[in-house]
Amino acid sequence: MLSLSDRVAMNHALTLPLRADIHTLLQRRIAQIFEAGLANHTHLVVVTAQDTEAALVEEVGFSPLEADGLRFDSPSFVPRVDVLHDHGGFFEWAVCTGNSGFAFVLLIEDQEGSNGLAELCRSILWATSANGYEGRRQ
Repeated sequence: MLSLSDRVAMNHALTLPLRADIHTLLQRRIAQIFEAGLANHTHLVVVTAQDTEAALVEEVGFSPLEADGLRFDSPSFVPRVDVLHDHGGFFEWAVCTGNSGFAFVLLIEDQEGSNGLAELCRSILWATSANGYEGRRQ
């Protein structure tokens, strides 16, 4: 897991020896965050398939797999998500908090894994697409 909670951390991340797909996505998203003036209002987290839900909760204080006391596998589950995009290899899950414009932006690796996050993203995108979600690859 790579957690970037401010401008300095975001800039530093671009100097790290990251996988090419992660570096490319971070470069694009960080540039957009800076251009929009949101660097001080964004906590950006890269979540790989190997990262656990517990580690994510420890880092950001919530899990996308739980909302209002219900888990993803519950028929009454309604996820807390404001923006969900498929970037081809990673999903972007954004949740705004409060009225300040602050957001948690999770870049979730689109791989089968033990954390269930990619499955959640795929299920939401499939449920909201008119013809069934097949994934978008860039």
